[in-house]
Amino acid sequence: MVRSAEPENVRFNEAPGEFVNFPKEPIDDLASWTTHDRVIMTPYFYWYDVWTQAHLLNPDHSDALTTHPATLTGFSYKSVQWHKSQLLDMEAAGIDVVLPVYWGDPSQLAEIGPSHWSYAGIPPLVVAREELLNEGKSPPLIGMFYDTTTLEHNVWNEKIDLTTPRGRAWYYESIRDYFSYVPSKHWAMIDHQPIIFTWVSSWAKAYDQSHVTESKRRFAEDFGGRPFYLVKEISWNIESDDVYAWGGAFGLRPLSVASLGPGYDHSNVPGRDPVIIDREDGAFFERNWIRLLRSGFNRVMIETWNEYHEGTDISHSLEYGRQYIDLNRQYADLFKERFVPPPVDGPYAESTKVDLDFAHPKIPEAIQWLDWSDGPSELVWNDGEACRRFKSDSDDVSYLYFRVHDSFRWAETLNLKLRVTAEVDRNAALDVQFDGSDAMAPFMGAYTSAPVALKIRVAPDVLTYEFDLKDARFLNSQNGGADFRLQKLRGSICIRSLELIKPLENGNNVSLGPGISIESISDTSLSIKVQGVSGTRYVVESSRNLNEWSPLSSLLIEDNRAVGELSVPIRWSMQYFRVRPAYQ
Repeated sequence: MVRSAEPENVRFNEAPGEFVNFPKEPIDDLASWTTHDRVIMTPYFYWYDVWTQAHLLNPDHSDALTTHPATLTGFSYKSVQWHKSQLLDMEAAGIDVVLPVYWGDPSQLAEIGPSHWSYAGIPPLVVAREELLNEGKSPPLIGMFYDTTTLEHNVWNEKIDLTTPRGRAWYYESIRDYFSYVPSKHWAMIDHQPIIFTWVSSWAKAYDQSHVTESKRRFAEDFGGRPFYLVKEISWNIESDDVYAWGGAFGLRPLSVASLGPGYDHSNVPGRDPVIIDREDGAFFERNWIRLLRSGFNRVMIETWNEYHEGTDISHSLEYGRQYIDLNRQYADLFKERFVPPPVDGPYAESTKVDLDFAHPKIPEAIQWLDWSDGPSELVWNDGEACRRFKSDSDDVSYLYFRVHDSFRWAETLNLKLRVTAEVDRNAALDVQFDGSDAMAPFMGAYTSAPVALKIRVAPDVLTYEFDLKDARFLNSQNGGADFRLQKLRGSICIRSLELIKPLENGNNVSLGPGISIESISDTSLSIKVQGVSGTRYVVESSRNLNEWSPLSSLLIEDNRAVGELSVPIRWSMQYFRVRPAYQ
């Protein structure tokens, strides 16, 4: 072991694996995605071991898992056969990249710490993938999920300062040691750079850009001349190649790498307050996949493959069988085909306005209030009028979260007006943050600000506020899967009602009649040209009898164009088509 004390030349250990210090040429010759390709990735928790019961039992020997693997036979990070079964199922689910969740660090390598499984589990995974390739399979390529918990929880009991030479060496060697076990032929790469996801920043004592800059430089020196491709968790305030937000199991997180999952339940994890996001028998997962298909993102992380403690797994399980493997494959294929679903049909599909009145709730709710931790509130009744009051102290900022019914949504963006009627005191100040398109806003637009555009006093203590929500996308990107939140800045505010309005285009709701024509025909699909109004979305429908019509796809005619093209499947030998505006 090498543990240098030189302040600018810190080195802890030699690389434990043999796949390091090789020339540049092999990397350039290997297959790689670009940022324009569609790629599906998933974290892989390989810390389980049936023989020692590692990560299967809590300290009191109770069951540590909320959901459970389909079998415990050979269920171990040490088993090549177990890794093979998981990689085969990932291939069946349409997963392109496996991201082993790695807890290795310099303190554990030499002293065989409690997370030594991080090292021991990688070689069997590599062997498993090699065997599957030799059998003619196409298992996912291997990236890395660097669990930064080790920046605080490690054998040496240090909280690592990534701004120091020692901290930068710690960060780099954690990455180097992992890749020294993985031959470059198995790397998952974007632009010929191996993919690394990092977990949240809170475990670091301090950090700046230097730990990334130095690690990329050293990685290129040790691994064929190319730096790694860094996908940071959004909590890191640094430059990176991509960004994602953990929490996709709670709802779609649409950053440059979108994340989504099947739901959440950590009921069996000791010491945590109960949190359950209902899977809804797969409907929750499907809704978030459909939202992703509308969003146009090229890279997605499924959260997770097999985190059984928190119930975010989509792998083969006792509780759900292969349901989520099959669901993920269905939507993965659509994702790769760049399919854009038509607008959701439902009670508000043709509405130009939806509202929420706390005194007269609708079923189903057009706008739903969501209870979230930073939005303490209470429902108050005064003389037959109901309102929801912010419970925070007068000068404390707090929020009320709201979700809009799916059938009022659309694939791209739309300008909206939001009207809020509230009981207020003289010091009240209110604004709105909505799921929009301002890339400079938090979470890449999820919390786009909309200050008050207009205030109208309708009674001595009642105001109506009007906000302009420009380029709203409403992909449930906020806490709890909300689309927008009211932000109380100060004062006493009690919300009576909300109205969300689609402004009339050109002063009316009339759309010019579109046209449709078939451009070419193949064995399985048709190429269709749609003529219409620039900047307008149209739905293409099909029928076999001219009586019953069903949507096939939707198409947005780009600005400054009058036509658009798309490919649709051939369903029947005799098939009719028609086109209509998505919102009429």
